[in-house]
Amino acid sequence: MATSTKNGNQSLLRRLRALPGELREGVPLAELTTFRIGGPAWAVFTPSRWEALVEGVALARKCEVPWRVVGGGSKLLFLDRGFPGLVILTHKLRGCRQEDGLVVAEAGLRLGELVEAGFCQLAGIPGTVGGAVVMNSGTRYGQIGDRVEWVEVLTPEGELVRWGKEECEFSYRNSRLRQCRCAVLRVGLRPSPSGPPPALILAERRAGQPVGLPSAGCVFRNPPHAPAGWLIDRAGLKGAREGDAMVSPKHANFIVNLGQARASDVLRLVDRVQRQVLRAFRLWLKLELEVVRE
Repeated sequence: MATSTKNGNQSLLRRLRALPGELREGVPLAELTTFRIGGPAWAVFTPSRWEALVEGVALARKCEVPWRVVGGGSKLLFLDRGFPGLVILTHKLRGCRQEDGLVVAEAGLRLGELVEAGFCQLAGIPGTVGGAVVMNSGTRYGQIGDRVEWVEVLTPEGELVRWGKEECEFSYRNSRLRQCRCAVLRVGLRPSPSGPPPALILAERRAGQPVGLPSAGCVFRNPPHAPAGWLIDRAGLKGAREGDAMVSPKHANFIVNLGQARASDVLRLVDRVQRQVLRAFRLWLKLELEVVRE
């Protein structure tokens, strides 16, 4: 690494330490994701105010250091070599208030707390508001995008903007926010007037999904023809393994970490599943899981 780059990185670290929050170096990303997989990050910054998040991104951009905002760490797979830049965690950005009939939630608010505020269809989904909005997370009872009125985001260019629901372009497990790699700061959500009891949704999820082993949730998007889990099961892949990564015997659209799984194991298993389903059904499964390659 050139001396000028080292000096610039040290300058960035000093300036980040002056912001409200916590800064750590060389943190294993396995500690920060639900998959419990991933090598070290160059640095991890956990701002205690959203303004510090914005400033942290501005500093990283100025120093030409790669950056990534992470919420609850679900739906993410970091590589074994880690991430050569700044990971910004939203854990401490958990503000939530009522405003003009909306629930205004900061990106780091856990989804479980939203359930109590009138969003029962999100019961049992891991992660935070920011990540859920980016992925348009949901259950068969509804998606979070259905309830979004506006989203305040930080674009990759460092611009602060507020997008209305239509501008977010929500679709099944996708949104413009995901495509543009925007970082969510705050969300205005309209509570649902009714819905099934959260306990019912939780019971359904526990009955049909693996618990007790690390995973990132569903790995593949459901194609129009049939659920991805059904296709993987019919292709004979339940219980298939690569290293310590295994297709769950309980729900075939989950890959679980048996203890020492590496990102390379998961990627080999993903490729194997896609190719075997293609041979069986002439259908290529698209990833719902996001692989962070830079």
